[in-house]
Amino acid sequence: MLIIDYKKKHHKKIIDACVLALRKGKTVAYPTDTSYGLAADACNIKAVKKLFQIKKRGFNKPVHIVVPSAPYAKKIARWNPVAEKLSHTFWPGALTLILPLVGEGLKPSPTMKKLSANTGTIGLRMPKNQIAMDLAKFLGRPITATSANLSGQIDCYSVGDIIAQFKNQTYKPDIIINAGKLPKRKPSTMVRIVNGEIKILRRGPISEKQIKSLLNTKLKFSISYV
Repeated sequence: MLIIDYKKKHHKKIIDACVLALRKGKTVAYPTDTSYGLAADACNIKAVKKLFQIKKRGFNKPVHIVVPSAPYAKKIARWNPVAEKLSHTFWPGALTLILPLVGEGLKPSPTMKKLSANTGTIGLRMPKNQIAMDLAKFLGRPITATSANLSGQIDCYSVGDIIAQFKNQTYKPDIIINAGKLPKRKPSTMVRIVNGEIKILRRGPISEKQIKSLLNTKLKFSISYV
């Protein structure tokens, strides 16, 4: 694992180097507004399969993505007024929107289907972290937003945490951007919006109260924490 110590004055050089690695199918552990995430080019099927291998994650479990912008998200998922309102208020921020997966001509790409674990939905993120957002922005397409840990293990908030989890593993992240120890925050709030029904699937930094207050909607609203 190559460790790159992040310095703000070298931000662009670090981003450029990591984007080049992502284009070559490499994986990059990067900081977010919650824990460290693990990036692969979300449009590269080989890179995505490698990501599942590194995390020891089953293909039946979805992996969310960081999108470069809200307009880009609308190319991937079936947008609606609720998603528009939530994203406008809470993006960038610790909110994952789970929406029906679409693509050009309403046909999802094989890679997005793999990331969705064939659920027909995709989780979209825009973290409040410049490193995370610039990786997606300069790559020009989404990166994976899964946590930089082995499947089923605790989230990583420092480079030391990542090294400890992967030191004895055959498959490891290729690069780690060392942005120091991150504050221990909950994973992003997860909201599923499908067929006019809104479900909060995971508690997080953005509260149920904030979401309900913003939406003030008569749509079916339920809590189904997982």
